[in-house]
Amino acid sequence: MRLSTALKLLAVLAVALAVGLVAAAKSMDFQRLKGVLADQVQAATGRSLTIAGPLELRLGLVPKVIATGVSLGNVPGGSRAEMAKVERIEAEVALLPLLKREIRVQRLVLTSVDILLETGRDGRGNWNLTPAAAGAAANAGKAGVPATRFTLRDVRIKNARLTWRDTAAGTAQTFTLHKLAVQPDPNAANQLAVQVVGNLDTRMLEATGRIGMPTTGKPAMVQVSGGFDGIQAMVEGTVADPMAARGLDLALALQGDELGKVVRLFRAPAEAPPALGPFKLAARLGDAHGALGLSDVELSAGRRDALLVTARGMVKDIAALGGLDLAVAVESDSLAGLSRLTGTDIPSMGPLKATGTLSGGGGHWKLADLKATLAGSDAAGELTLETAGHPRLAGKLSATSLALADFITPASKPGEKLAPKALKADGDGRLFSADPLGLAVLRGLDADLSLRANRLDVGDWRLGEAAAEVRLAGGRLTVKPLRAWAGGGSVDGEATLDASGSVPALALRAEGRGVEMGRMLKDAGIDALTGGRADLRLDLRGRGDSMRALMASASGEAVVSMGEGRLHNAALDWAGGDLLIQLVGVLNPFSRSEDATSVSCAAVRFVVKDGVATADRGIAAETAKLTVVGGGAVDLRDERLDIGVTPRAREGLGVSISSPLAGMTRLRGTFANPVLSLDELGTVRTAASVGVAVATSGLSLLGEALFDRATADATPCKTALGQAAATKPPAKAADKKAKKDKKTAPRLLDGTSGR
Repeated sequence: MRLSTALKLLAVLAVALAVGLVAAAKSMDFQRLKGVLADQVQAATGRSLTIAGPLELRLGLVPKVIATGVSLGNVPGGSRAEMAKVERIEAEVALLPLLKREIRVQRLVLTSVDILLETGRDGRGNWNLTPAAAGAAANAGKAGVPATRFTLRDVRIKNARLTWRDTAAGTAQTFTLHKLAVQPDPNAANQLAVQVVGNLDTRMLEATGRIGMPTTGKPAMVQVSGGFDGIQAMVEGTVADPMAARGLDLALALQGDELGKVVRLFRAPAEAPPALGPFKLAARLGDAHGALGLSDVELSAGRRDALLVTARGMVKDIAALGGLDLAVAVESDSLAGLSRLTGTDIPSMGPLKATGTLSGGGGHWKLADLKATLAGSDAAGELTLETAGHPRLAGKLSATSLALADFITPASKPGEKLAPKALKADGDGRLFSADPLGLAVLRGLDADLSLRANRLDVGDWRLGEAAAEVRLAGGRLTVKPLRAWAGGGSVDGEATLDASGSVPALALRAEGRGVEMGRMLKDAGIDALTGGRADLRLDLRGRGDSMRALMASASGEAVVSMGEGRLHNAALDWAGGDLLIQLVGVLNPFSRSEDATSVSCAAVRFVVKDGVATADRGIAAETAKLTVVGGGAVDLRDERLDIGVTPRAREGLGVSISSPLAGMTRLRGTFANPVLSLDELGTVRTAASVGVAVATSGLSLLGEALFDRATADATPCKTALGQAAATKPPAKAADKKAKKDKKTAPRLLDGTSGR
């Protein structure tokens, strides 16, 4: 309940008593006096006044008026008939001032007060009193009451109850006031000492202070401090018009051990507030510009283990939350601490530090001079948010360095550089999560953002001069264009995520030109290749509400074509290296005896349809001594793969096709647990054709005839890219090998024969 409202209610009761005293001085007809009081209150407030008990006048040097069973009516449609009920009212009135038409209430005591403040479904409060001006003048004339001055010196309230009810929300809170005393301060002239003791639920409220009585040309002085549920508050300053609560110039200080306790005051009692951390606020409260506002604001709230916010500046209109001009700073050791505040899982990103200037308010917000760092990433720029109608975010952000791993990788220690996060399998052994993507936020916000980064790290890959334009409208997110420099070459692309319908749809397109793979690997800390300039192409589409569903429905193409390069054999860790390095060692028997291997070309091409990626002789490499040809299938639906690659010595090297070099190397198993092995029988030679694999999601392993056709290809890299046909050997040799294959063909992933 606001102070002004409380004062108005007290004033209404006091005015009613004042009228009664004047009437009592002329007539002792107390039954008639009840009607006069009711008429005066009706005229002043628009509400009915009822005095159910007797109205007494006890004479003496200081006469006393006693009323019992007093109630003030509620608005029509309220939850109960009375807005306020008072069991007993006692008022001591000085006699001599009555001769000067001044009503001086020496002491006012209210016992067992019950006040209900409530808002209707339209949001209007029942404390908005509507006096009838015309009726007030008429009633005043009938009563014959002269104009008077009114002074209230000593007020005491015992055992009061104040209930706040929000009809629309269906919530209610009750504050019990055990004691309220306002009486002359014996140590200061023209000042009143104030003492309040009460409790909200089980939390105690205590406040003491002084209030100076307003005099001609001088405002009222206020100095009050108190505590509630671990929250300490202090108000000090002046009020020009206390009854109207206008002309405020007050210094405020507020601090506590938990900001959530303040939040709880504005929530339903059943709602447990989150743990937000300690807070401290200092400001000046005033209404010099017509609206109630704050100046000289200094705010600190939260903790660094979740989020610490500090702010300095002003808020011109508190009620509308408008006219903001705040210098804001945010710090966090790890944003995972915000999970308990938002109710959603947030990765352990951090440490975070951001500063900026927040301005605007109402339906328009602007964050300017933004400077932020998160782990090893940084950003600067400005953002604007329109909240009137459909929310819209716009802005420009630039970064010196931006690493995507900083946003998805658990933090270790504050300030420590984060390492890339390894892809881990879920409980069901799958890498692609079946959890919903949570794209509802895309439908609730529009956006127009321009992003720039001098350096962009995507996993182990380093990109330079990255730029993207991001548009979000009606649940459709578009990133176009997306440009960056990579390994001395360029990458262009675009992405669209359409969440406007019932099933989200994703489309990705990227094209790289002249990307030096050796330079890219070196930037990632792997000095394994020199040169190897490559062109790349990715074009994928899918539908689904999870990453697993998107991959299972994917269709499109992925192509990599690399030119000349030099593989550093001596730099590779053959024993402890990853799966790719081990594969290179198996395919090239010369890699461990020579320091380097010259690569003429390498190519990989997968065609993706309905979640199955196939390579029909789509894997190839050429070196000075070997050619490597392969193919296979990758099932994105079940996360299984079966790929075979076979090396062949070039003419004149003296390496027999029946030697170990001729064996096929197979990579198969699941994405989470791939297995690399050699064909032990030595009878299966290649995986050059996957016509059967498209239907079976496995690898169609044909025999030596097909091996000869594939490895006799003079340009396997071009064949892999679909640019040339393989050269076929004599038909007789092919027939012999086909017969042999029929007896030795292995089984596919689904148990069917490769033939």
